[in-house]
Amino acid sequence: MENELEFNDKSVHEFDNARFKSMLLSLRRFLVGRNNELLSFEKIKKNLRLYNQRNLGIQTIRIRDIVGSLDRYKDFDSYFLPKKMSLQRRWANIHNLLLKDVILPPVKLHKVGEVYFVFDGNHRVSVSKKMGVEFIDAEVIEFITDVKIKAGMDPNQIFVIAEREKFLNITGLKQERPDNKMRVTAPGQYDFLLGQIDKLMVQINENKKTGEKLMTFKEASLFWYDNVYLPAIEIIKKYGILQKFPKRTKTDLYIWINEHKRYLSLKYGREIITKFAAKDIIDSYSKNPFNRVKLKFINIGHKKIKYD
Repeated sequence: MENELEFNDKSVHEFDNARFKSMLLSLRRFLVGRNNELLSFEKIKKNLRLYNQRNLGIQTIRIRDIVGSLDRYKDFDSYFLPKKMSLQRRWANIHNLLLKDVILPPVKLHKVGEVYFVFDGNHRVSVSKKMGVEFIDAEVIEFITDVKIKAGMDPNQIFVIAEREKFLNITGLKQERPDNKMRVTAPGQYDFLLGQIDKLMVQINENKKTGEKLMTFKEASLFWYDNVYLPAIEIIKKYGILQKFPKRTKTDLYIWINEHKRYLSLKYGREIITKFAAKDIIDSYSKNPFNRVKLKFINIGHKKIKYD
């Protein structure tokens, strides 16, 4: 009885240590503009349109390849450390059992590409990872996709890939402009582009005469890509802006320039052209690293539209 109490105390201490570590990691990531969240399987499933699946049976899986959860992604951080005090009892009990070398049943995982999401067994994964265990037995269901999601990818990168797939399908660019090279480096940026296309569609349709066929969202998307996006990319190339921000993509810069256009338009009380906004970004933000950070927060309160 005394040894059991000692183990329980140790397990509670390990939980407190894991939760405190999660808080520090979250703070550190916040300070560099990154989140410390687990991926939501349902969001990935929806964005990638995952419908076909197959049972792979019992397998031994590397714990580091588990990047998300079905319904507990808010309870654990991206390192599968516990975030909530309410998890203590269950977490400590699992820890205590593993200390006693009790064999637990396999966890249940969903596989997408080369990564995994927990369907059942989040606490077991969390405790095992905290204890330095590298592999875990799991029942695996694989969801089939052509999108290349590889082991070792940062969770943000995986989420951005899924968002891109959703964007290309909604706009029709995947089928109609299959050679497009649009890429962003941060989650949420494709919503900005969808909002811009939606606004363009509304403007065009408002100018239609009575009886004229209204433009659909996919038609507006192709019009936007050919007549708005690509010309702006040419400006980015012409001014060599990408060389000033080597860790960003052309699409990142397109979004920055458009946000900066809006900021300048509000500042000066008149419409600002793309060339002027592009030049102002080079003059004001490319040389000073602190101004680069400032640029990220310019007009970040723009309205975001959700598309299902």
